Amino acid sequence: MPKPGNVPACPGAPAARSAGRITKEYRISLVTPLFGGGVEPGQPDETFPIRATSIRGHLRYWWRVMVGCELGGGMWQREEEIFGSTNFPSPLSVRVIERPQIQCVDPTYGEKFGPVAYALFPAVENRQQVVKEGVAFRLEVTWHDVDGLQSLRRVQNACRKRNGEPLLPDTIEDIGADITLALEAWCAFGGLGARTRRGCGAVFCEMLATRLPPFPGTILVGQSQTNALAAWKESVKAYRDFRQSPRGRKHQKTIGFKTVTVPGRSHWPEADSIRTISGSALRGAPHIGSTGVPADEDTQDHSVPVVPEALLPAFPRAILGLPINFHFADSPGKDRPGQPNRDPQDTQLLPVLPKMEADRMSSPVITRPLWLAGGWCPAVMILKQTIADGLRLRIVGKRARADGTDLSHDLSLERVINPSLAVLRPMRGHASALDALCDFLRFNGFREIGR
Repeated sequence: MPKPGNVPACPGAPAARSAGRITKEYRISLVTPLFGGGVEPGQPDETFPIRATSIRGHLRYWWRVMVGCELGGGMWQREEEIFGSTNFPSPLSVRVIERPQIQCVDPTYGEKFGPVAYALFPAVENRQQVVKEGVAFRLEVTWHDVDGLQSLRRVQNACRKRNGEPLLPDTIEDIGADITLALEAWCAFGGLGARTRRGCGAVFCEMLATRLPPFPGTILVGQSQTNALAAWKESVKAYRDFRQSPRGRKHQKTIGFKTVTVPGRSHWPEADSIRTISGSALRGAPHIGSTGVPADEDTQDHSVPVVPEALLPAFPRAILGLPINFHFADSPGKDRPGQPNRDPQDTQLLPVLPKMEADRMSSPVITRPLWLAGGWCPAVMILKQTIADGLRLRIVGKRARADGTDLSHDLSLERVINPSLAVLRPMRGHASALDALCDFLRFNGFREIGR
């Protein structure tokens, strides 16, 4: 220890940020409920409800959508220059400055079959809570200026030279514009947590909302609403109605020992397709309801397809995202083998790519509130979609065939997009369900913007 009287002077406080870095701060708020967001899937984290690592991942995604996909083979190098890699320390830092207080609520928002429950159906099924909208936090984003980037590149090239690897260009262009565009797109079109494609965890920043960034796809908006939550509900409702309708009239039906009110059979072809592939279909006497009702609306015999049989099997809704899980109310029951006189056991539709394992194909459809001209509008946005070469589909189900064996059946992309499917009622004269969705939205008062 130093002797009395020889205590050295306390050093000055370190600089808040080292030279060569640019720092900006934004106030962000949640305008729709947040599903998950913590380290455990589907679970909110009261200690760290908003995680900087998650935000960073969303910024990387939106940079790829807005900028990276246009760079072709140069995308990976530019992405490394912004977000870093194992060989290049990231010049970007993201920090949540304060820990916000959150309130966890029931995911149905009091409406068991409402649009919020539809968007949050995994939370409803698993009896999980979600974080109520209204949470606000400060976000600090810091990145290297051009001089700092060049310094990082010199170190990187020195290492590559020692390893006998080809050198990269000495100059790195400024990354500020890339980061700002990623932030604008995330706040306009994205969110936090899970189910962001359905508008869950949507975020808003007034500082970044001075313009609507160019969206790589189609945006259709409905009538302005009083707040973001109301606009979100309208956007989800429109998409839900397209995916589930048109359907037959509701009617009484006996399931087991209970009589319930259900809609008629769907005019989408997927259910009848699975019945055809599995060899299982409910067979029985006509329902005890009124006579003279068309078979697609009030019957307990599902062996006759609602859609033209020549079109089966067909899965046009696969273009809206995969996997799709199918559950039939008249199936034999959980963990029981398939039966020829009952509807099929639970099945799942998956993407199949050559030489690659894949179980997911993200939906190109985003439903969320959109800040437009100083107000909130319901918006359905469709990202430009590139279908991978060699993509096929596979319908699978454990013990789902009529003889009780496992089901695994491959399908070509022609069973998803095909001019012959245009005659189906929900397809509205289109070969693709995405085109049919746009037609449906316009018919129901949505208008296209941004072009």
